[in-house]
Amino acid sequence: DMALIDVLANLNRVTREMELKAERSVGQCAEDLLDKAVQKTPIDSGELRLSGTATVEKKGVESIGRVGFGGGQVDYALAVHETVKNYKEPGTGAKYLENPLKENAQKYFNKIANDVKV
Repeated sequence: DMALIDVLANLNRVTREMELKAERSVGQCAEDLLDKAVQKTPIDSGELRLSGTATVEKKGVESIGRVGFGGGQVDYALAVHETVKNYKEPGTGAKYLENPLKENAQKYFNKIANDVKV
């Protein structure tokens, strides 16, 4: 006969496992998005591409992936992201972060859902 304490301990273990799996999976998706976004980021000096970061922030049991560009000397990340023009590198241009996210959102959702299964 399994005592209630054993059931709760097991639930806690499963929950922690799922949290860790989610955190790892969200991190992998953030890294993948960063890679894809960097390939679409216009290249002039290369500073904008180098400014890209992918992080995972823990908020309680939630894992929040963040991918961003800019900061410091690269204060033009948003301007480039929103400016539609012909950039010299084919395949690069405006919405270099938004478009890859839209294109891969379902894939990321499915990956995280699969990865979290116990």
